[in-house]
Amino acid sequence: MTQVALLRGSRTYPNHPPFHPPALFPEMVGAGIRQVDASNQVYGAVRDTLALLGLDRSNFGTSKWNPLGTYIRPGDKVVIKPNLVLHQFGPQRGADCLTTHGSVLRAVLDYVYLAAGPQGVIVIADAPLQGADFHRVCSDAGLGQIQDFYRQSLHTDVAVLDLRQVHAVIDEESSLIRRVERLAGDPRGYCEIDLAETSRLNELGQGDSHYVVGDYDAAVTNSRHRGPHHSYVVSRTVLEADAIVCVPKLKTHSKTGVTVCLKNMVGIVGSKDCLPHHRHGKTSQGGDEFPEQYPYRWLLSTRIHGLLQGRVPTVPWRLMRGFAETFLKAGTPANGKENHGNFFHSGGWHGNDTIWRTVDDLNRILFFYDPATGTLQQQPRRRYFALVDAIVAMEGNGPLRGVPKPVGLIMAGDDPLAVDVVAATLMGFDWRRIRMLQGIAGSTHPCRYSAIQGDESAIELLSDVQAWSSFEALARDHLNLRPPNGWRQFVEMQHVG
Repeated sequence: MTQVALLRGSRTYPNHPPFHPPALFPEMVGAGIRQVDASNQVYGAVRDTLALLGLDRSNFGTSKWNPLGTYIRPGDKVVIKPNLVLHQFGPQRGADCLTTHGSVLRAVLDYVYLAAGPQGVIVIADAPLQGADFHRVCSDAGLGQIQDFYRQSLHTDVAVLDLRQVHAVIDEESSLIRRVERLAGDPRGYCEIDLAETSRLNELGQGDSHYVVGDYDAAVTNSRHRGPHHSYVVSRTVLEADAIVCVPKLKTHSKTGVTVCLKNMVGIVGSKDCLPHHRHGKTSQGGDEFPEQYPYRWLLSTRIHGLLQGRVPTVPWRLMRGFAETFLKAGTPANGKENHGNFFHSGGWHGNDTIWRTVDDLNRILFFYDPATGTLQQQPRRRYFALVDAIVAMEGNGPLRGVPKPVGLIMAGDDPLAVDVVAATLMGFDWRRIRMLQGIAGSTHPCRYSAIQGDESAIELLSDVQAWSSFEALARDHLNLRPPNGWRQFVEMQHVG
């Protein structure tokens, strides 16, 4: 059995970084954390969720309580992996549904510090989208103030790393890529890992699949995924860690249905063009970009977008985007608006049979890859724990243009698939209709990182909400989040059967 905790708390975040705890908790006082912010209810929710899991139960309420000690040893190298996908923009500014909130990260960081001790090495790391302004992302989350507190009060440096190798300067109004700049990336470098025949992508065959990753160079993507070779460029800082603490945001996702723990691992790579997101073309053409009945005018709009991206000036690009939205009823689905009908692009639908395989590959690398030998091992090489920020979730056209859904939840567990299955059910989706979850649950690969094998019977739910006393009860009393355009009337529980 694997346990997943669900705790309901505040539906709003505190506004004052570095987000101190709301009271003098005995375990934190002993670690030197004595500052208090009485308005920070999120910190208490994180603490209560760890207690709900029964971690270090015998010491709870005392200065000896060390809930993450099960996963983190004194002196460990620990990577905290949030979802820092993109800086706040347009309607997302202040919506609190785009990235992991700083108040959740601060609480997790304190308990990681408690377990690793002053001699430990703690890194907050992610590889956001190529167009993300990392300084703005960190500012949105209050990470600078958190670092300052640790440096000044605890005499500890907490590194915040942008794992990307490149950054694209993008016009936010039209999504036009103006230029691409090189970044320093991971100071420890990267491992280029070829999973070859063991890649889940290899199950698609070694034919002429044409892989695509949004606005990235498809030629580079396909050079990494050709024939029996399937290569990923993964952060060495992540692979050299003793423990990974995943702190994702609860969101819908146009290509995978949901993005929680599993999908969060796309942020451990340095080069996003190594991540196949879909296969070019309609289903009848051997692709999974669109279903067969996809309207020709939308297909044409998508092709022109791919052909001209980065090759025309800003003003003509904006005019063409406006024309596509007005007359072709195409374009990126807007926040909370359904004026594009059922339009979706770039494999953003339930028939996408590519990206979940990429996600599974990355999670197997995370758990089992040994950089010393350059091979996947049979036993996990690093310990794992996840805590999900669902104080304000995202529904609709996630992961970037959905709308906020305040649900006031913290989730936690040490099995990423189990947490994601519970999360999908909580959102009101039949997880068996999400290829990422069903495909990984049904895997027979020897490198398994989850106790889930075929169904949810291995999951034990722990919750302070009486109505969620069992998985069946959770399925009946879910949160009814709205799915992305390409998943509507397919994944919702009320449409199943």
